[in-house]
Amino acid sequence: MKQIAIKFHRDVRYKFLSIAFMIVVFEHLFVRDYSGDAAIAFSHYLDRTTLIATLHNRYMTWTSRVFIEAVLLKLSQNMHVILWAVIDILMWMLLIWAMMKLTNYKHNYLILCLTFIVPLSMMNGAGWMATSINYFWPLALGTLGLVSLYKVYLHEKVGIVFGLIVLAGLVFATNFETYSVMYLMLLSYFSFLMIRQHRFSVPGTVFIVLQYSICLANIILALVAPGNKQRVVVETKFRMLDFSNMTFFDKLSVGFNHTFSELTDHNVLFLLFAIMLVFVALSTKPRSRGLVGISLIPLTFVMSRTFLSPLVKAYTPEFKALFDAVSKQYRVNAITYFDFVSYLPFVIYALILIAILLVLINGFKSLDTGVGLSVALLSGLVTVVAIGFSPSMYASGSRIFFFLDFVLIYAITVMYDETSFILNDHVAMKKTLKICLFAFTAFSVVNNLIAIGATYFYGNISF
Repeated sequence: MKQIAIKFHRDVRYKFLSIAFMIVVFEHLFVRDYSGDAAIAFSHYLDRTTLIATLHNRYMTWTSRVFIEAVLLKLSQNMHVILWAVIDILMWMLLIWAMMKLTNYKHNYLILCLTFIVPLSMMNGAGWMATSINYFWPLALGTLGLVSLYKVYLHEKVGIVFGLIVLAGLVFATNFETYSVMYLMLLSYFSFLMIRQHRFSVPGTVFIVLQYSICLANIILALVAPGNKQRVVVETKFRMLDFSNMTFFDKLSVGFNHTFSELTDHNVLFLLFAIMLVFVALSTKPRSRGLVGISLIPLTFVMSRTFLSPLVKAYTPEFKALFDAVSKQYRVNAITYFDFVSYLPFVIYALILIAILLVLINGFKSLDTGVGLSVALLSGLVTVVAIGFSPSMYASGSRIFFFLDFVLIYAITVMYDETSFILNDHVAMKKTLKICLFAFTAFSVVNNLIAIGATYFYGNISF
């Protein structure tokens, strides 16, 4: 017992995980699932039929997420809220540990702070149980899969038990359609690195092939599922009657515009990411003025949509009105189809993305770091942009950004690690920035507690 206490005292990782555990447990003490899909619908599905029969019916009429819904159905039956809360707490701890592992435990405080900045209100979009099981649990288990790839890359031992847990978790995680595509992109880039650097081993190859098989199987399951096609028909009728008339580019532009509108207007993690882009450009040696100028494009636009919005409204009201329309779900229609102004938001958002990729690819000492972050960012963006190909694109709420938010957290941490030497000669400024981050994190935790309580009075609200 004494040795455990000594190890706990010396290893700072345990301190951060303990802080995270206390915050997560405290938040879950106030979570109640009085409404939402689990309480209203899923709790009654097994009243008169079996689990297999229900899953078959759901697969044929609504969704391909049979593995995810199997867990949701069993936990919703008789509303096992306490059991769900225990598992959800463990998933939070798993995700935080996995993020710390993927960043080599270098900036654990940063991972912790950024994680608790994420608005918890997005987890109540369809009820706490349904939303967390559908979105958060796949993310946590999928991130564990990324840890296994990281261990394979470093030739660390991957035990049989750990490997089986990872594979079982991937069956669940990649059952979420867009996350399976995200994981496939990351897995493919990882495989490319392994081939280029000759890091393959026989056990590692078998393990990666199994992950590919699981990922592709879930993608095929989603593509051939009759329920997914039926769901599009139903949601087209009730949510977007002109969806069937939209072209591929129409859907892509709507998803792309909606994604960047939410990121630039409401996402504090994207603001921090844009700030770090400037630091990355400033850290290049020799410093490139062109790259610094490019890095300012995303930050300038975000500032124009947030802190400087009153000035923009006063001096360029048409510019503000154009992007306000996008945030209010305006999209190109038959009347504005040939109006070039209608496509201006898409062009500007595309320029922002290009600027981000240029800085990431050219701003680091190692090209692998920049390309890796670019692939991670694009994989996260795919999970949100893909919502443009669904009639429920505007009904899903902020929870569709959950996967992308944690990609941004990872990217911010890596970018800080690569550029922190800039602040080494400015100890007072570095300490001030840390204090500000801790203060904002504390405010975010309080805000999340308010969000939990407010949902019982006002429904789902997003701060």
